[in-house]
Amino acid sequence: MSISADFRELEHQIEKGNLFAHTVLTEQIMRINESESYIYGLIDYLIQKGIIQPDELKTTVDSVRKEIIEKKEFATLGVALRVDGDEDKEQTVAVNCEERLHICNAVCCRLRFALSVEEIETGRMKWELGKPYYNRHHEHGYCHQMNLDKKCCNIYENRPTVCSKYSCANDKRIWKDFEKMELNQEWINTQLNRKELGLVEVFMN
Repeated sequence: MSISADFRELEHQIEKGNLFAHTVLTEQIMRINESESYIYGLIDYLIQKGIIQPDELKTTVDSVRKEIIEKKEFATLGVALRVDGDEDKEQTVAVNCEERLHICNAVCCRLRFALSVEEIETGRMKWELGKPYYNRHHEHGYCHQMNLDKKCCNIYENRPTVCSKYSCANDKRIWKDFEKMELNQEWINTQLNRKELGLVEVFMN
């Protein structure tokens, strides 16, 4: 087996291992969500019975939340998998990308989105190791399937559904005025030029 093949196999095994780990973690998050449902239900019940007062409860919760944040004890997983539903089959506003490309520089290919299980397993799309399972971005800020020389997608015919159904026509983050081709450069500079991933990211959908 060649060195490049060894690396591909290693990457494949790492991806499989991470997928397993993140699946287990996601199951735990789902359990936490279920527990929260019972807690919130209990709170509503106690308020309705007059056992606790909403204002006093809010003050106490805000105090505890502040303490948790200050101690950096808040929990976050940040793992997502995309499941395409019926809404993904709906028609979107068509955009003539070629006439806008010299202005927007394919800014939509700098947005992030969660990958589907199929996209992960086939290897058609790579995911960000530091942000499972969102599409991987290179140092230039574009999706790893973006061909910078040709300004086009390397897998355009087989691109993810979230890409094929996305339309920038009504996306105010991209255009201040879609018809006049006035780009929202302030938002783009502020939101898409960060080098590090944060807890809250800018997503395509």
